[in-house]
Amino acid sequence: MNRRITSFIATTVLVLLTSPAFAQASSGQSIETEGLILTRDGDTMTIDSPNHGKQVVAINDETKVLTPKGMFRKNNMEVTSLVPGLEVKVKGTGDANGQIVAEKIEFSKESLRRANQVHAAITAHKAQTEANTKDIGENQKGISSNAEKIGTNAADISQHSQQIGAVEKRFDDLTEFDVKKQFSVNFPTGKSDIPQEAQQQLAELSKEAQGQKGYLIEVQGFASTSGGAGRNQQLSEDRAENIVDYLHQQGVPLKNIVNPAAMGTTLPVGDNNTEEGRLKNQRVEVKMMVNRGLSSNK
Repeated sequence: MNRRITSFIATTVLVLLTSPAFAQASSGQSIETEGLILTRDGDTMTIDSPNHGKQVVAINDETKVLTPKGMFRKNNMEVTSLVPGLEVKVKGTGDANGQIVAEKIEFSKESLRRANQVHAAITAHKAQTEANTKDIGENQKGISSNAEKIGTNAADISQHSQQIGAVEKRFDDLTEFDVKKQFSVNFPTGKSDIPQEAQQQLAELSKEAQGQKGYLIEVQGFASTSGGAGRNQQLSEDRAENIVDYLHQQGVPLKNIVNPAAMGTTLPVGDNNTEEGRLKNQRVEVKMMVNRGLSSNK
């Protein structure tokens, strides 16, 4: 993780931990505000505004999500781009619940890139920490002959876990989501069409999700090292977008889907030097998460 990303993660966590109490919007009041997305649960997201504190923003089918294109033009973006850590500008109207009903949400491509980098970096470090911890466990089987090495590794893992794990835990605690279901959809080499056998699994997930309150479905695309880097990055993006489209066709609103980034060839789960390993890496990871605070009130 480079220094700029580390600094951005630390700043984001500090914002999450030190934000003032929730601010209430007046009903009918026209509001323009900006801040950092802290959480999303489908119909709403919480942002931290430097001037107004935490504010709940309601998202509906009429909400426009935009990013600048040149000086005067703007590109329409999918609501799936609204990920925690993204800096946004919100224009809307206060409602009777003290929320801001968003008419327009804007963000820059640079802010989206940073937010995606943070998400990818945390995911990568979490996977590395788990792998290192597993290695320590395996090393302990030979502790009598490798005591010094294990002790050194354990110290490194402990320090690493304290630094990275602390960041992850704060994000996890503050977003308050429980993972209800997760699985991977694997793709043939060079392909992005959803395999037939995975469509039933996705349809079942869609049906189950729509029975939940305060849910999000996270979709992340990956590729193997077959082919060029640019092609692999595009494949990981196409695979994720096809999953998002299929979930939407099955009735999942786009506001309940978050697509943080195309992960390319990062975080392999198999050996890229073998065909079997590459097939494992050519995947989309799908995760259904439920806001535990909202789901407990069902």
